[in-house]
Parts: sequence; structure tokens; C-alpha cells
Amino acid sequence: MKTTNPQHRLIPLLSLPVFLFLVIPTLIVVPVALNDSRYITFPPEGLSFAAVAGFFADAAWTSALGASLQSAGIAVVIGVVVGSTAAIALHGRTFPGKSAVMGLILAPMIVPTVVLALAFYQFFISVGMVGSIIPIGLAHAVIATPYVYLTTRASLAGLNPALVRSAQSLGAGTLSVFRHVYLPVILPGLVSGALFAFSVSIDETVMSLFMQSPSATTLPVKMFTDIQFNLTPKIAVSSALLVTVATIGLLLQVMFVLKRRSTSRMMPLAVSAQT
Repeated sequence: MKTTNPQHRLIPLLSLPVFLFLVIPTLIVVPVALNDSRYITFPPEGLSFAAVAGFFADAAWTSALGASLQSAGIAVVIGVVVGSTAAIALHGRTFPGKSAVMGLILAPMIVPTVVLALAFYQFFISVGMVGSIIPIGLAHAVIATPYVYLTTRASLAGLNPALVRSAQSLGAGTLSVFRHVYLPVILPGLVSGALFAFSVSIDETVMSLFMQSPSATTLPVKMFTDIQFNLTPKIAVSSALLVTVATIGLLLQVMFVLKRRSTSRMMPLAVSAQT
């Protein structure tokens, strides 16, 4: 007869207060966004969707939301391509300077954001690209790439490099090796990395603040400006939107992982049925 370890019950009990401490302050923005007051107050004076309607009716806020989504899209595409390619290129290979290359890829996670923001601002000023969404998206892609690289490298940890060499020796080309050997293994890492890249980009404020313009103002920059000069419930609405997007992304990732696990569990049953 199996006995239940008391530590198995103690860990969830100890984790619950930490979970509530992290989640409750984040969820407070939801009732604040539905506040009936003209200013941010808590607890809410009354529930109303006036602030939500005002947010989507305000061209400045919707433009900032669109700018954030565009820059995040650029960051996700470039980050996924560059990060996954770097992880695949370095997988199972040993050469002089490999540690230096890995350090260069991970450097954006270590260098202070304000230093990167100043460097990108000076670079894009020199090439005349400041004032649009493209430089913001490119800057966000640099800080998003390490996350994609790490998640893809973690997925590749279980892949034997001999499988790649075997596929190549049997005549598989580069695209075939990627499609049939690498992609099934790294797909969970790519999904996780894309979600991390999107979250990092849509939440980035310092770089966007350096390279903003009247036609390229992201949502965090708009929130930062209005907090200083115009403290309205629209700020809480934008915060609630960011929380909602992050929650949906997390749920999609969990659903993808659970579906993949259920598929992998069913594969042995299908193989045994065929044999």
C-alpha cells in the first residue's frame, strides 16, 4: 500500500500564497479598468464599460496598440528565425570560439536595456530610420532572439546528432532534414520562444521610448506618458489588455503541450495495433 509523502501536500500549500501574491496585484487592473470614475481609483466607485469604449474610440490609444502589435510581429518573426537557426547551427557541434558565439547570442539578456536603447538610437539615427515601427521592431527582435534560442536549444537537448547525420547520409537535403528531423523536435521550443518574444516585445518600454515618434508610439510608452500627465482608467484598460493577451498566450502554450503529450502517449498504442 502506497503512503502519501507529507511533503507532497506541503508544497502546494506553501506555493498557494506565493501564487496569490503574484497574481492578485495583476488582476486588480481588471476592476480598475471597469471603474465608473474619470480617474483611476481603487476600490472602484462603480462598474462601467465606458473606459473600455473610450479606449477603443480614442485614436491615440488604438494607434499605440497597433504599433505595439506591429513591432511585436516583427520581433517574433525575426527572433524565431534567427534564434532557431542559431540553436540548430550550434547543436552537436564543437569548434573554437563556440562559447564566445553563445555569449554573443545571449548578450542582450545581460546588457542593461538602457545601454542597448542608446546604442540602437544612435545607430538608427545614423541611417535615418528613427521615427517608424521598423526600427522599434528590429530592436525588440534583438532582445527577443535569446529567448527563442534558449527554448529551441532546450528542445534540441533530446535529439541525437547521429540522426541528422544518418538522414544526410541517406540523401536527405537541408530542407528535408529540417522538416523531418529538426522541426518535430523543436516545435514546442519554437512555440514557447515565439510567446516569450511576443511578451518581451509588447512589454518593452525603454527602447520604444528612445525611438518613439508621433506616428510610432507603442502602448507601454503611451501608458508611461499618460501616467505622468493624464491619469485616466484608459491606462488600466491597456494594462488589462496586456494581461489578457499574456494569459491567452499562456493558455495556448499549455494546451499545445498537453495535446503534444497526449499524441506522444497514443503513438505506442498505434504502433502496437499495427504490429
